[in-house]
Amino acid sequence: MDTCGRLLFFAYFVIYVASNASTDYEPSTSPAKHVVMLAIAMFSLATAPNAALFSLLVFLPLVAVYAVGSLYTYALMAAVFALALPLVSRVLQKTVIERRRNDVLLLLLVALIPALSALRQGELDAIWSYQYTRGRLLMGYWHPKEAAACFALPLLLYVLMQGKARMKNLLLLAPLGLWVIGSRNVSFAVYLFIGLWRFPKTTAALLVALAGAAIAALLFIFSTGDAFELINELSSLRLEVWSDALSEPGGAAGDDLLVGSRLAIDSFYIELLASSGLAGLLVFLAWASAFYRLLGRKRYWRAASRPLLISVLFFAAFDSGIVSTGNVLHVTLWALATAGLFARRPVRHQYQPARAPIPSDPL
Repeated sequence: MDTCGRLLFFAYFVIYVASNASTDYEPSTSPAKHVVMLAIAMFSLATAPNAALFSLLVFLPLVAVYAVGSLYTYALMAAVFALALPLVSRVLQKTVIERRRNDVLLLLLVALIPALSALRQGELDAIWSYQYTRGRLLMGYWHPKEAAACFALPLLLYVLMQGKARMKNLLLLAPLGLWVIGSRNVSFAVYLFIGLWRFPKTTAALLVALAGAAIAALLFIFSTGDAFELINELSSLRLEVWSDALSEPGGAAGDDLLVGSRLAIDSFYIELLASSGLAGLLVFLAWASAFYRLLGRKRYWRAASRPLLISVLFFAAFDSGIVSTGNVLHVTLWALATAGLFARRPVRHQYQPARAPIPSDPL
C-alpha cells in the first residue's frame, strides 16, 4: 500500500509540474492531474475505507456549500479531494517521520525540470519575465504561483523533517526564494506556518502589530481619495476582480474543469459570497472553526497541524478554491495538517531514542 501510494503521489506531482510548465505563459487544459487524484481517491477508498469515508464525512459541509452554490463540478472535486486525503497524508507523514531525504530531493529535481528545459531551449524569458506586471522568476512555469507551489512542497517537507527543536533559524530565510519567484501569497503562507509552528508567541504578536499597521494604512489611503486604485495595484488587481464578481455574482464563475472554465476570482471567500451568499460563507467559517478544534484534540502531530490549517486558510484569501485537486499547495497543506487525524497509531519521531516513550507532539 505504501509503495503504491508513494508512486501515485509522485505521478501526480510529475503530471502537475508538466501541466504547468510553459515557455509561452499558457497553462495546459489537460485534466490529467485531476484524473490522477481521482485514482488516488479510489485507491485510498479501497485500501483504507474507514479513513477515506471519515475524511469525506468531515469535508461534507464544504461539498454541500459548493453544491448549494450550483458549482457541482467543484462539489465533486471536493469529495474526491477528501477521499484522496488520507492516502496523501500518510505518504507525506511517513516521508517526514522516516526522514526520506531522497524522496524530497526527487521532488525538488522534478520541480526544476521546467527551468532546465527552458534553458536547454534558450527560452530565457521563461526563466525571468515581466509578463505579470513586474519582473518575476518563473523558472519555466506559466505562472509564478505554480512555480512557487511546486518548490514549496519539498521545502515544507524538509522543514518538518528537521523537527521543531532542531530547525535552524536559517530555514526562516528559505521562503525568500518563493518571494523571489514572485508569488507573495505562497511565500507568506509558508512563512506563516513556520512562524506559528516554531515561534508561535512572537508570530502572533507580529500578526497583531501588522494588522494594526494595515488598518492604519487603509484609513490613511481612504483619506487620500485614490484608495481603490492604490489598493487594487497593491493586490495585483485583485480588488477589481473581487468588485466585479460581487457586483455580478451570476457571471462570476464557470463550472466545467474539463473545458477550462473555472473559478478565477483569486479569493475563495469572495467566491463563496458570489456563489453561495453570506449563508455559505458563514457555514464555511463555522466548519473551519470546528475543524481547528478537532485538530487540537489529537495527541500527535498537533503542534504542526493547526499552523498548517491557518496557513491554508490564509492562502485561500488570495487564491481560488481551498481544496482543489489541481492545486498542489492545497494538497500539501491539507495532507500535512490532517496527518494526525488519519494516523493509525501514534508515530515515533526519528529523533527520539528507541526506548523512549512515544511523545505527545513529535513535531
